[in-house]
Amino acid sequence: MMNFGGTIDLTTLDYPGKAAIVIFFRGCPFRCIYCHNHRLLTGENLVKEEEIEEKIKDASTFLSAVVFSGGEPFMQFDSLLRLARFTKDLGLLVGIETEGYYPDKLRALSDKGLIDTLFLDVKAPLDDPVLYYKITGCRDAAEHVKETLDYALNCDFKLEIRTTVFKGLIGKDEVEKIACSLEGFEGRYVIQEGMQDLAPGDVIKNLPALTYDEVREMGEIAGKHIDRVGIRTKEIGLEILLKPQGISSSVDKA
Repeated sequence: MMNFGGTIDLTTLDYPGKAAIVIFFRGCPFRCIYCHNHRLLTGENLVKEEEIEEKIKDASTFLSAVVFSGGEPFMQFDSLLRLARFTKDLGLLVGIETEGYYPDKLRALSDKGLIDTLFLDVKAPLDDPVLYYKITGCRDAAEHVKETLDYALNCDFKLEIRTTVFKGLIGKDEVEKIACSLEGFEGRYVIQEGMQDLAPGDVIKNLPALTYDEVREMGEIAGKHIDRVGIRTKEIGLEILLKPQGISSSVDKA
């Protein structure tokens, strides 16, 4: 049985360049102060994996990929393993959105060849465990995420790294530290404008909003260290940083 959080039945946003279904898992080891999926952190909705497989199979004729998200999908490893294997057997791509807390489970799934793209949240500089704890409420978060990142950087699957930014919490200084630590990274680094209105409490909701130009500046800073940088804003959506012309609107070429 899987503790099921729902689906997005068709999206072209969550797996860049592909039509995908998103399967949400309930439960997460983090309690991020800006979590936009906080309704999935707790609660129980037990569903047989066969029912999820039927959803995937029924949609497979017009899909290229399945994205497993949450919550934290690696928290329900047995269900994730089964559904990822089922997805691959249908000839579809497997994408996993993770916060990186379970490096051993990532290794286990990767060793079975069941990951095509990993979307990894790096929420703060990994050499700043205090800030990571402030954001996630988890004291050993940075240590686990660093282990996950170190492993993923040396894997055959595609890797996209994401950082969510908020004024007064994660800004251009933090983005530069993260990007500097990823110097030479050949995947894509995406800086996402945070969704204040969906945060669980008033701490984030009361922060002043970032402007488009401020998010763009963070993208340009990251672009000094990483070749493939994107920004995702409320105003425009996903854009890819082009060198040296600047930022161009977003048809993804992942």
